[in-house]
Amino acid sequence: MKTILAFVTLHTPDYPATRAYFTDVLGFEVTEERPGANAFVSASGAGLAIRADREAAPPLGTGVSISFIVPNLDTYHAGLVERGADIVEPPHDMPFGRTFTVRTPDGHRLGFYEA
Repeated sequence: MKTILAFVTLHTPDYPATRAYFTDVLGFEVTEERPGANAFVSASGAGLAIRADREAAPPLGTGVSISFIVPNLDTYHAGLVERGADIVEPPHDMPFGRTFTVRTPDGHRLGFYEA
């Protein structure tokens, strides 16, 4: 059976801080917001949401990596560094393209690459 990834939700015990990180540091645009949750959805790809989860216990994000394509990796990386992103893997070349990884305040790892 073939499947298509439609949506990923990251749970966080500190929704306001996580929302601020995604919008102010990573530069994601909110497309839908509800109390304690919001979505960042791209018309050309799967959706990503964050959701308040008071029951979430560390370590969040363990064993999961989520990757995004960006048009100009080095420019995007420089902007994230200026805004204080936690870069855990600096830009480097891989067989699929140039890539780097950040860690969110909850410990989720987000990869970015230029295809």
